[in-house]
Amino acid sequence: MDYERPNVETIKCVVVGDNAVGKTRLICARACNTTLTQYQLLATHVPTVWAIDQYRVCQEVNEYYTKMLNKVKLVCDAEKSLCVQVLERSRDVVDDVSVSLRLWDTFGDHHKDRRFAYGRSDVVVLCFSIANPNSLYHVKTMWYLEIKHFCPRTPVILVGCQLDLRYADLEAVNRARRPLARPIKPEDILPPERGREVAKELGIPYYETSVFDQFGIKDIFDNAIRAALISRRHLQFWKSHLRRVQKPLLQAPFLPPKAPPPLIKIQDCPCNNQDGPRKLLENPLCADVMFIVQEHFNVFAHKIYLSTSSSKFYDLFQMEISEESQGKVVAERHRREHLMRTLSLDTEEAMAVLSNLSPNSLRASKSDGTLKVMNLNAKHHQNKLSLAFWCKAFRSIHKETVVNPVTGTAAVITVVKMDNSFQLGPFSAVLRFLYTGELNEREMELMKIAQIAEILEVFDLRMMVENITNKEGFMNKEITKAFHVRKANRIKECLAKSSFTDVVFRLDDGTINAHKPLLISSCEWMAALFGGSFKESANNETSDYFYSKLSCMLKKLFCPTEQYAVKELLKASRDGQDIDGEVLNYLEFAQFHNANQLSAWCLHHICTHYNNICAKYRKEIRSKSLAENQEYFEKHRWPPVWYLKEEDHYHRVKKEREKEDVVLNKHLSRRRWCFWSTSPTVA
Repeated sequence: MDYERPNVETIKCVVVGDNAVGKTRLICARACNTTLTQYQLLATHVPTVWAIDQYRVCQEVNEYYTKMLNKVKLVCDAEKSLCVQVLERSRDVVDDVSVSLRLWDTFGDHHKDRRFAYGRSDVVVLCFSIANPNSLYHVKTMWYLEIKHFCPRTPVILVGCQLDLRYADLEAVNRARRPLARPIKPEDILPPERGREVAKELGIPYYETSVFDQFGIKDIFDNAIRAALISRRHLQFWKSHLRRVQKPLLQAPFLPPKAPPPLIKIQDCPCNNQDGPRKLLENPLCADVMFIVQEHFNVFAHKIYLSTSSSKFYDLFQMEISEESQGKVVAERHRREHLMRTLSLDTEEAMAVLSNLSPNSLRASKSDGTLKVMNLNAKHHQNKLSLAFWCKAFRSIHKETVVNPVTGTAAVITVVKMDNSFQLGPFSAVLRFLYTGELNEREMELMKIAQIAEILEVFDLRMMVENITNKEGFMNKEITKAFHVRKANRIKECLAKSSFTDVVFRLDDGTINAHKPLLISSCEWMAALFGGSFKESANNETSDYFYSKLSCMLKKLFCPTEQYAVKELLKASRDGQDIDGEVLNYLEFAQFHNANQLSAWCLHHICTHYNNICAKYRKEIRSKSLAENQEYFEKHRWPPVWYLKEEDHYHRVKKEREKEDVVLNKHLSRRRWCFWSTSPTVA
């Protein structure tokens, strides 16, 4: 050729194989030195380009090559300097022989005519995918026969591509693959001995490669060059520099990287604090108060939420409805009437005076009135306390056994009958504000909501309605923030005084009073505890044993313990201590108590040190491990079984080749000695 240089051997290498086995990726990795992620390799497909075949010094060819790459949108990070890189990487030195490698890419369709590519070829690289058994089957039935038909004397090298799929997570790989691609199954992955058997049957060398791991790329093309040069040496025997060329070398097996250890994460509470109160109002678990609106609508709520959001509700729920308190309320009615009309809710004098009254006294408010007790023969024979003269929002309050609409359990709760002027829609909007501190600007009955807020003394809600009416709704965010701050402080006061508490946690060192609605709205695990079919959902006392009932609570409690155990094991390992025996004990303990994160870490440690642990604790592994663990060990052990087999085969074949080389060198040395030494008979 006119562009060939003296003392440089030009090698034409043709790459053939089925579609989508990785031929073009392999050529790009050799010619362009591209490093791609696994997602790029799986999600994109680079079509074959005939212009990628020849690397010419001619500038016209370089420009044409660049245009073709841009046309097919070849994945490459350095498209601008691609031609220069290709030309530089096309020159190589193998066994002290300067080589200019010309790579030819071909289509994988069986019906295409490839005789032009096979012409004057020096070596053929026959590719198949280790994740596609059909591609290996076509090697024997189609590709090798075609190669021997068009170029019978050309050496062939068999290459197994996509080696990284042998140890990759196939589920993640199938998700990342392009649409309509055939999913890869675990049984489709070919072991190394399958490719080696086919190569032995055809009498050709066998190599494996991975573009993702950048493994085997140089070995393949260097040994392809060696095979081409050896074939040329037989024809051009006068070229002395080709005598130093070795036959294709063995390829060392690829050791896959270790899988990273699993991280021990402390799980956060999945419930959102903002959505919790709203959901609690919609699904009133552990409701302790029921409002009767318009005579036939029942609205369930929780005292702790209403009392900490409105002083009117705080006064209402502080009343004790019992037979003993009824007489005291009537007897003291006249004495308190003057105080009830003159004292204010927020003055210090009022608090000082009311502190001297009995526990059954009502806190004063701006709409103070007298209280009347009526004995009614209701269904449950409970006394009703009339509230018409105390606040026009309420008509009566009493205790009654009511069935919870969510759990279906019956419990004695407070029943408040609202005034008939209160409608269900506006009253529900007021309750949502008391729970969440928010008001929907699209509410249709804002004026009625403002009226109810005025009666119940919910002044924040009244201000929000005024802002919405004046088109200043953006100011409501600050009102909501201030509302939550005041509510949080009131909740702390209720916890300190044990007001409205409905559950007691009994611990080893004492008891803790709490509120079920606050726990339910803040934690889904508490909602499962108090809202499910557990004993604690109906009891007012909860002991430590309830933790053993909820697996989700166990996970929450186990996470810090698992994290601490892993840290201690890693610390001991860094100090040089043997932790393999402790890991085996931890594995059995963690699986028994469903500590999944700790058991996953122990399994990973055992898999990555499987050979050493088996040598020291063979009986312990067999006696303590379950059948599922054995399957996991066989699947995830490192180094994998196929690597150990390949390593044994590599060392065995390497020793055989070394013996053959020793015998061949002795034979050559004898031939040289016989050629130069003079026989005595001849002399």
